[in-house]
Amino acid sequence: MGRGFYVGLWCVLSVAIYGQTPYFVTTDGDDTNSGRSEHEAWRTLSYALSASSPVQAGDTVFVKAGYYQGEHIVVEKSGVPGHPIVVLGYADTPGVAPQYEFHYGDMLDASALPLFDGMDRTIGTAIDIDGAKNLVFKYLQITHYEYGIADHSYSDDLNVELHHIVVTEVGDTAASYSGKAIELYASRNVISHCTVVNASAQGIYVEGDYNIIEDCRVYCDDASSAEAATDYYIVVYDGSHNVVRRCYVERVGNLPHYGHGIGMKGYCQYNKVIACTAKNFRGEAFYVRHRGASHNVFEDCVAIGTLDETTGIEVRDGASDNRFVNCVVKGCTRAISFVDSDEDEGAQYCGRRNRFDNCIVINAERAIDFNDYELESPADSNTFYNCVFYRGGTLINVERSNFDNAMVNCIVVEYQRLKAEWNGYSLDFDFRYCDFYSNGFPPPAGEAIRSDDPMFVDTASLDFHLQRGSPCIDAGTVVGAPAFDFDGVARPQGKGVDIGAYEYPTSVAAEYHDRGESGTVHLYPNPATDQLTIRGWTRYSRMKLFDAWGRPVGLHLLSGSIVDLHALSPGFYLLQLGGQRRTITIRFVKL
Repeated sequence: MGRGFYVGLWCVLSVAIYGQTPYFVTTDGDDTNSGRSEHEAWRTLSYALSASSPVQAGDTVFVKAGYYQGEHIVVEKSGVPGHPIVVLGYADTPGVAPQYEFHYGDMLDASALPLFDGMDRTIGTAIDIDGAKNLVFKYLQITHYEYGIADHSYSDDLNVELHHIVVTEVGDTAASYSGKAIELYASRNVISHCTVVNASAQGIYVEGDYNIIEDCRVYCDDASSAEAATDYYIVVYDGSHNVVRRCYVERVGNLPHYGHGIGMKGYCQYNKVIACTAKNFRGEAFYVRHRGASHNVFEDCVAIGTLDETTGIEVRDGASDNRFVNCVVKGCTRAISFVDSDEDEGAQYCGRRNRFDNCIVINAERAIDFNDYELESPADSNTFYNCVFYRGGTLINVERSNFDNAMVNCIVVEYQRLKAEWNGYSLDFDFRYCDFYSNGFPPPAGEAIRSDDPMFVDTASLDFHLQRGSPCIDAGTVVGAPAFDFDGVARPQGKGVDIGAYEYPTSVAAEYHDRGESGTVHLYPNPATDQLTIRGWTRYSRMKLFDAWGRPVGLHLLSGSIVDLHALSPGFYLLQLGGQRRTITIRFVKL
């Protein structure tokens, strides 16, 4: 036979090996059926993903809304790259995205999406992936298991996608470290638009490389015991090149466990946390932890403290060379804390060469806290560039050795004390090109230190842009300064770099030059609290507001140019303006 015959035969076989067959699971089905239609549906997803079923790579298993009780699903099927096995929940019509969206405070609804109830949150896993690869799970609800969705394969290329999964009430509330909602020990996975409520140990956990966690939300409000309250909300452990973006985590109320928001542990390098919000964490909202945690970037993140003893950002156990860019910490007892414990082979150094750019700290009892927890080791060579520290108790609390730390191009306003020194430790800190105004202490010694009114636009609304004539304009040093300001404006704009988080003149607020509509849009304040003013938008015919997940948010105009923000939760938002020639999208922070 000729070579052409074999080539043609191979093409036929390579297509035929992958299925594109729809199968169905319903609450009134039977696993002895063919599974090829709702009338011939299977009864359990356990059977559909077992080795006994005919499902193969490229097939879709449609799971109809309903109450699925007591299933413990072990996945024994795998797809192949480009041809995953898809498990897709639906309400009435297979393949049509459900209109239902779960929000914190809602009850699970089996009539809207398939609901898997394990009936006992002390035992079992809802979906055990068990090393199966190339899978997609979408639109499912899970409750009352010990674990929600889990994989412990340590696979380099699991290629599992989890979309719109809701997991609630998992873990034995009387046992130590029981209850993990989503846990993947593998690489190259996507977890998106998932919501976790009351996972006793962990909300979302990944251990591997190149994973993406996006648009997810994790909450805990279970105060029944320290074991019941979530420990880690979103955590990356021993992984590199992972991305966590647009996620929201909240410790609701004064729970018996301190809680850890979003962060990196173990050997974690070159990961990114982008546009995430963490609220009310007594442990810490954002963290880098252990000597292997280095070269990670936290950008556009917001930490909100609502109760006593909350922490915004924590560097601990030797974490080094990490960057925090354009982050906002408001109302936290400890805004930025450095600690050390015996977790990483004991005290050697606390954290070094970590950098904070364009960060804004508001109402902190301790803005920078060299805390004595738990072991003695130095915090050294950390730098703060172009930050704003507004209104607090102690600027720098000293409970451990420290040296070679520096504050450059920063503004400090209305702090009661420069430092508090304890247990024989003293402050070793370099101040350069900083402005100290209206504080309860004289400006510290340093290069080009001033004590002028920075002339913020409006401190009442927490608008820290500079007004025309501010002495901080062009008064900073370009050496080491971040290339862009909080609004993304390039530095410098004038003869020199400005002191503070914003450059002038384009830092009047978020300013956008729109050639297509022949004008400029000004958006301020940014960050905003109760109101947002928009100037120059009237030539646009459409205005829309979206949250960080891209979901439309009700837009309430108090007047033609002022947006009411009272009803919005803290975090990043997108304002979209549409005109005849183009559409622009502007980012701002709600505190």
